[in-house]
Amino acid sequence: MNTKNNQKVRLSEKLGLFMVYAGNIPLMTLLSAYFLIYYTTVVGLDPMGLSTLFLISKVVDGVSDPVMGFIMDRFPVTKRGKFRPMLVLGTIICVINYILLWFGAAWSPVGKYAIVYVTYLLLGWTFDIMDISKNSLVPVMSADSKERNSLSLFAALGTMAGAAVLGVVSPLIVAEATLENYYILIFGSMAMVLVLSLVGVTFVKERVGFEGKKEEKYSLKELVSFLRYKPVWSFFILALVAGTGSTIAGGAGTFFYTYVMGDLTLASGVTAISLVAALIGIFLGPILANRMGKKNVYLLCIVISIIFTALRLIDVRSMTLIYISSLCGGIAGGCLQPLNTSIQADNTTYVQYKTGKRAEAAIASLTSFITKVAQGLGGAIPGYVLAAFGFVEGSVQQPESINTGIILCVLILPMILTGLGAILFGTQYTLDKKAVEEMHASLAEGKQE
Repeated sequence: MNTKNNQKVRLSEKLGLFMVYAGNIPLMTLLSAYFLIYYTTVVGLDPMGLSTLFLISKVVDGVSDPVMGFIMDRFPVTKRGKFRPMLVLGTIICVINYILLWFGAAWSPVGKYAIVYVTYLLLGWTFDIMDISKNSLVPVMSADSKERNSLSLFAALGTMAGAAVLGVVSPLIVAEATLENYYILIFGSMAMVLVLSLVGVTFVKERVGFEGKKEEKYSLKELVSFLRYKPVWSFFILALVAGTGSTIAGGAGTFFYTYVMGDLTLASGVTAISLVAALIGIFLGPILANRMGKKNVYLLCIVISIIFTALRLIDVRSMTLIYISSLCGGIAGGCLQPLNTSIQADNTTYVQYKTGKRAEAAIASLTSFITKVAQGLGGAIPGYVLAAFGFVEGSVQQPESINTGIILCVLILPMILTGLGAILFGTQYTLDKKAVEEMHASLAEGKQE
């Protein structure tokens, strides 16, 4: 490792990381929340066909993510670092593809499904370049555990800031559900992506350098073998099932406020409350983690989140219960955000501790793969459920049975999936506070297991 590993990270670098994470958020957030309702109500495509697209894309991503991570870990170290140049390139390519994904089918009189399928599948590859680079930054910015917690805090704040702008403004922009409204939303958000990502990356410094040793490199076979370690696979499975539940809820949320509540603009106020609460949680997360350990805090927050989601089942249309759930669940969810990034960094270090391999992009690519599989499954399930409950594409009026399917997606399925993931994580994840401290101490002395 570089002798500068323990150097403190400047505030300007943390703010740059904040901007990079904020700039990454609009891409998949808007897809999760609005893609299905946009293409079924504005463009008039079948929800079943779109759900099949979500699933097919994840088969493609199963190849693209690990391969892209493998390639990026072999990307030469330039004067600007290993991951920063790729982040710039990935951002520009991804934004162009993203605009075509949203409007290519709307602009074309024929071949609408073909356009949506091709551009959506291409997004899996173009987003990889941007997202894997972003997810690789924290491990190379510092090797110090407390600095990583601090960096993870700024990453989570950036994520929350990006989500805050979208969550509050988006329902107000597209409440009338016209193509022109979506022009404003998508082109505006892509300008946000470009500015924040390209400016933010100029402040980031890759401090934990590669020494270029042959033994630090790994093969594709070894990349797959990284998954055999309990901390890695148990956290990935948690991320998969909890992420699937969250995406189901997010994708069905616009349908919930549109059809169950009858007013999409209500989502704006609920989102504002959730994000203010999440801000509190984001600051609490690292503080609690330093005292209790990341694993214990993570499990506690999941339990709190499930309890307050279940509270809404008392009366699903009660705005009071929705606000209470959003406030308390938002604090718990906010605590989880910095811990996600910090745990990923610990898992990256754990792979190095066990194997001697530097695999930041490998773990980041596997993280990206898990995230996109969760988004694919979570994006597909609401479409299949809505189709099963009789959703009529392109129609303002829907049968009463749709409400049952929407509630199933917004509340019940997310609780079940998150609970299952928490049980597995709690019983299988082995990197508690003591184990993390011992691992970092051994690596600082030049030792590995």
